[in-house]
Order: sequence, then C-alpha cells, then structure tokens
Amino acid sequence: MFPFDEELEEIEEEEEEYYPEEYEIDFSTGKLTGRKVSGSKALATWAYLALQIDRGEFYTYSEDYGCELKDLIGYRYSQEFLQSEIKRMIKDCLTVNPYITDIENLEITQTKTSLHITFKLVTDYGEEEMETDV
Repeated sequence: MFPFDEELEEIEEEEEEYYPEEYEIDFSTGKLTGRKVSGSKALATWAYLALQIDRGEFYTYSEDYGCELKDLIGYRYSQEFLQSEIKRMIKDCLTVNPYITDIENLEITQTKTSLHITFKLVTDYGEEEMETDV
C-alpha cells in the first residue's frame, strides 16, 4: 500500500454525512424567526424560498433555482390543467435539490392575483406540510 492510499482513506473517513440546516422562516409572514432548523424543516425552508423566486430573474441564483408558477397567474385555466401543470412546475423546481424526493396531496386555489398552494413535501429526512401563496 502506498502512503497516498493511506491519506485518501483517512480523508474518506473524515467526511461527514450532510445534514441540512437553515434559518427558520415563518411561512405565514415570510419573515425570519431567528431560530435554526435542520433536516426536513430546513428543506421546507429551502423549498419555500425556491417557490418564491422567479426562475431566471436574478443572476445570483443558478438557472435551475426558482419556479415559473407566476406565469399561470391572471389566466383562466381549468382546475385539471392547473393541477397537472402546477404539480409539474413544483416538482421541476424542488427536485433540483437531491434531498427532496416528491410532493404529495397537492391542493390549489386560484384567484385573479395569486395561487394558494398546499402540499406535503417528501424528503430524505422526513415529510413536511407546506402552504404558500405565489
């Protein structure tokens, strides 16, 4: 065994498993609470922010970050079309994160100026109920 192989083994042993941490956001107000959250709650915070950012609007985010839901606001679509298109857009937005695996129980209420969306976020660390207006 070469000395380099021993160093490589030590580096591999030192690598820790990723556990997400974020500052908590009160989803009803959109404001920080001052507390840190981890696991599925941190991924819910990440998901909330990703849904609020328009994809491609800000140069500070990658082209994959954000959502295109605001393109649906102001038009009269059938509930069936909204369900399928919003589910596709949300999955496209959130599954960029490798720790988010699915969304379930999607419910949508459309008004002239916004979409009210509730769903269950399924992650590698658990499930979280989500509710947001876009």
